[in-house]
Amino acid sequence: MLWESTFFLRQLPESNLYEIPDLEDDYRKVMKQFAVELKKLAEKLLDILCENLGLEQGYLKKVLYGSKWPNFGTKVNNYPPCPKPDLIKGLRAHTDAGGIILLV
Repeated sequence: MLWESTFFLRQLPESNLYEIPDLEDDYRKVMKQFAVELKKLAEKLLDILCENLGLEQGYLKKVLYGSKWPNFGTKVNNYPPCPKPDLIKGLRAHTDAGGIILLV
């Protein structure tokens, strides 16, 4: 039986990848690389936003990174198949307080 599981994988400024129990080494390796690529994508999106808003290049990155580095993480959810999908009416509203939110 699959159980619902949710955990928050903090990527920056320091990763908690090795503090989360019950993750296979291959999964940790993939998530580490995923974080690298996700950071690149977020930075590219910030550059595009600056260009489209007429801001100097790097402005949003500077604002969102603060004085040292960005904060970012990945919320990982696993939901087992619903035994009664005909009773599902939807999910709660999604909210975030970050600068760029990428939902997959």
